[in-house]
Amino acid sequence: ATTAFAPQTAYAQAGGGTGTLKATGDGLAGIRGGGDVTISGSGILWIRDHAGDAVINVSGGGNRREGENGWVRYSGFNGEASVSGSQITVALSGFGIDLEATGTGKFMLRGSGSYSVEKDGIIVLDGVWTEEAQVFSIP
Repeated sequence: ATTAFAPQTAYAQAGGGTGTLKATGDGLAGIRGGGDVTISGSGILWIRDHAGDAVINVSGGGNRREGENGWVRYSGFNGEASVSGSQITVALSGFGIDLEATGTGKFMLRGSGSYSVEKDGIIVLDGVWTEEAQVFSIP
């Protein structure tokens, strides 16, 4: 499972901006930053509250386990999670992933799917997930 956290270094490198990300697909979707994130699908869900101020609501199944450094993992997850906070990381590895996030930060996608980022009502970024992990800013 450590591969899921490889993008952390890339996430930490740059600023970002405020916008709305929508992504759907199968594989791995992760986001780190500040704002509101809603994600649904089936697989393994990771959530981390870096600042201690997150509001986390998880519905659906899953075996919840708390890990090191504030990570919470839900294996066998099948449902929806909504997370809001000033410094959060949310990632889902699995299928039927539907991610929507509004705020500032970075997101990483790997697998098969599509995504778009909207700012001030204009789509500023869109594309497809690839087998190589890609990291983007929410502008």
